[in-house]
Amino acid sequence: MSNEEEYYEPDIISVTDDDGNEIQFELLERYETDDDVYVAITQYRDDAEEIVEADFEVIILKVVEDGENEYLQEIEDEMEYEQVSDILMAMVEEKYEVEYFDPNEE
Repeated sequence: MSNEEEYYEPDIISVTDDDGNEIQFELLERYETDDDVYVAITQYRDDAEEIVEADFEVIILKVVEDGENEYLQEIEDEMEYEQVSDILMAMVEEKYEVEYFDPNEE
């Protein structure tokens, strides 16, 4: 039996908002189609107490390339958002063994 412990290493994305503030997000999943790339992210927390008490809202965004830079943008088309959101959230649920709350199911 190995004495090595497995450690979770999150993929961190640093995003600069419109006001120039840097916010760190954890990349939960990435989904690629022939034409587009989408990500499921949540605000990164590294404090143990914060992790336990955090809400962990999952944000679904589209990755847009502009030359050498990549940007994250909201998905404006409702049908596109619903399709991508369902796929990414299923991937997140399977990977992290969690269930997410769907506000449309009541």
